[in-house]
Amino acid sequence: MVRLNLLKRVEMRVEELVRKGLPDNYIRLLEREGITVLNPVQADAVNKGVLEGRNLVVSTPTASGKTLIAEMLLVKTVLNDGIGVYLTPLKALASEKYGEFNRLSQLGIRTGITTGDYDNPAEELGGYDIIVATYERFDSLLRLKPTWISRVKAIVIDEMHTIGDPDRGPIIEMIVARALKAGVQILGLSATIGNPHHLAEWIKGGLVDTPWRPVRLVEGYYSKSSRKIFFHNGVEESVETNTGDRILDVVLHNLGMDYQTIVFIHNRRKVEEYAEKVSLKLPPVSEDEVGEFISQLSEDPSSMEREVLTSLLRRGVGYHHAGLSSVGRRVMEEAFRSRVLKVVFATPTLAAGVNLPARRVVVSIKRYDASKGRTVNISVSEYKQMAGRAGRPRYDRVGESIIVDASSDREALTFLKGRPEEVRGKLASSRNLRIHALSLIASGEAKNIEELNETLSLTFSAYYAGSVTYLESLTRETIDYLLKTSMVVEKNGSLESTSLGRITSYTYLDPATVDTWRRTKPRSPSDAYVLHVVGLTPDFLRSAPYIPSRIVDEFEEAALEMSRHELIPSPSRVEADYDDWLASYVYAMILMDWINETPEDVIIRKYSIGPGDLFNIKETATWIVSSLAKIESVLGDRTMHKHLQKLSTRLEEGVREDALELTQVENIGRVRARILIENGIKSIKDLAEAPLEKLSSLPRFGPRIAYSVKEWLKKKGYMVKE
Repeated sequence: MVRLNLLKRVEMRVEELVRKGLPDNYIRLLEREGITVLNPVQADAVNKGVLEGRNLVVSTPTASGKTLIAEMLLVKTVLNDGIGVYLTPLKALASEKYGEFNRLSQLGIRTGITTGDYDNPAEELGGYDIIVATYERFDSLLRLKPTWISRVKAIVIDEMHTIGDPDRGPIIEMIVARALKAGVQILGLSATIGNPHHLAEWIKGGLVDTPWRPVRLVEGYYSKSSRKIFFHNGVEESVETNTGDRILDVVLHNLGMDYQTIVFIHNRRKVEEYAEKVSLKLPPVSEDEVGEFISQLSEDPSSMEREVLTSLLRRGVGYHHAGLSSVGRRVMEEAFRSRVLKVVFATPTLAAGVNLPARRVVVSIKRYDASKGRTVNISVSEYKQMAGRAGRPRYDRVGESIIVDASSDREALTFLKGRPEEVRGKLASSRNLRIHALSLIASGEAKNIEELNETLSLTFSAYYAGSVTYLESLTRETIDYLLKTSMVVEKNGSLESTSLGRITSYTYLDPATVDTWRRTKPRSPSDAYVLHVVGLTPDFLRSAPYIPSRIVDEFEEAALEMSRHELIPSPSRVEADYDDWLASYVYAMILMDWINETPEDVIIRKYSIGPGDLFNIKETATWIVSSLAKIESVLGDRTMHKHLQKLSTRLEEGVREDALELTQVENIGRVRARILIENGIKSIKDLAEAPLEKLSSLPRFGPRIAYSVKEWLKKKGYMVKE
């Protein structure tokens, strides 16, 4: 009771924010949206100086209103003639936040978004007041230094616990280190973190750390022996369903109580299998409810995915993982928000992605660790992140999370009562130091090793260690590597990046990727050879999706045969181990099929990957090949430069060379381009001269697409035949 009274006392009416410098028209906007009082978390942030320039870490549960705190800061920053930046780890999250902040346009506040084009300084972003970006994209902008970057006065870092991630964490560290050096205000947001006080001390700021959330969370676990769910508030539920599968039993129990449910499982195949199993036990959903979402799936180029998701949608079931196409993920999310889907089975990527709460969340705490060859428990932080999705504001008074596969009551209780683990900096690795040291040198922020260490001393890694000393020895090794690979030169104690070092940093490549390319590239342009080398680079391997070993093994003989004919690099020529060499060959073959217009469904089936995997493979390869084209321009190999430029465009579009021109036209992708060519329309000029009636009659066109193509051509100044 004391706790509740305390929370009531710290509430604050939004009209009071005028005294904190927020404009009256913004206050009226909040009131029109039904926000008349700040909740305890938001009021605490205001009282601790977030609107008065103080750095702050807000570590509170999911759905506790952290975005509004960020929004208030951004609006205040704009009012003071600064640019406010909101950073997220994922493109999907960036798009979601961009949509939320876009409504501020009615106040005259312009919001922009940027998530790619690492070597583009994006001067046009200076025309916006709020910029939403991914960590990587903003880090690239700090290297490129567009003219507007000095106007950034506040940076919001969403999902700040990501600082413990080996890849993204060091990026956050460097963004914050630069912000601390420049005196830019920092607001860090996190839901699950064991040591938020350390982060607050690091950024020299305050801390909001409270368990308050709008929907009360009740955590529990399922005991298979007693066939009961035990909640920590003393409530027990008997599970009558008895299929012999604990996950299936608990899910059907929840659905029997009409509780919308998310089930987190750490295995894609099982996610899909459980979705299928549950769908067979549920009645059909009304066509009126599901029809809209099924029609949206028509945008999905994979007929295999369309058929599976359509079948599941008709039973109110869905699944969600990185192997889904962007269309498939969007439909699953929207159908769940609309409550058409009663249950979604998902890998943990959903917990770290878009805001998708459920009445109940069922969590598997077991995952297979390939490096150990056995099943291990997930961390408490991971569990809390997933459990935090329970409880839908405006729908539920309470949300429940259920651990479904604990080995014992004692094990379950260690998760229910446990505190998230502490996060630590991950900058002290060879890969991260060579990337970020080169970044500081190439951007002119570190002209010698002393200045380099000065900036590194502001990172979380240095703070947590209590000293930069342990980084300094690694820094010297890093400089030696950059000197050896011709990224940097040292003159009289000063460090300068070479033209190769600058373009490597600006394209966001790992210097080791460029080194791998230079040592292994073909003597003359060859698509298969180039793509195999790309697949061997650190930048590709760290993000490449898993391909089943049985699939990889099927390609071994063909790979060895091609290497004997020097069509790809031989295993002896590369530094990678044999397994990586063979896997990289398979990635190269996926990309060869893609640029030779093999249908998506054929590629997906042949290599046992998902549409989302194919997209990620081709996106990563496109970025690397495009960047290497710029590297070759600096190195002076014009033939290889031109070949890589063309190859990167083919990778982006997924077409043979003769279709490149047509894919420049809006609404003309790889499939429609080939249809046009097969019907004698081989160029944009041919397309402009083709009668509208002929275009309309072609497969995959129709009157609407044909008309839109003609309108695009007119806008581009072509003489169009109707």
